Amino acid sequence: MSTTEDELAKKRVQEAVWTWTGRLIVLAVTFGFGFFAGFLLWGNGQDGAPALRAYRERAEAQILECKNKRVDLEGQLTVYKGRLDQALTELAKAHAAQSGTP
Repeated sequence: MSTTEDELAKKRVQEAVWTWTGRLIVLAVTFGFGFFAGFLLWGNGQDGAPALRAYRERAEAQILECKNKRVDLEGQLTVYKGRLDQALTELAKAHAAQSGTP
């Protein structure tokens, strides 16, 4: 009788192990599919890769525009500095000519 009870207990434990193994596999597959679906939706969703590509193109265009404006402003600054130096030189000459004449 003890062998049948031992075998019965062994079968119960084996069934419990298989039951919990099956539950864990179902849980893992469910979460795995959820993560996979989330990854696909993130890659193709409204805030996913296509939206990020368009945002990157707009950002690169803005950066290029800012760089071009900076180059233009640096050129203008160079011209203004040259004109200021020229005006200061002429002012110094005029001031020297005026003070040299009694």
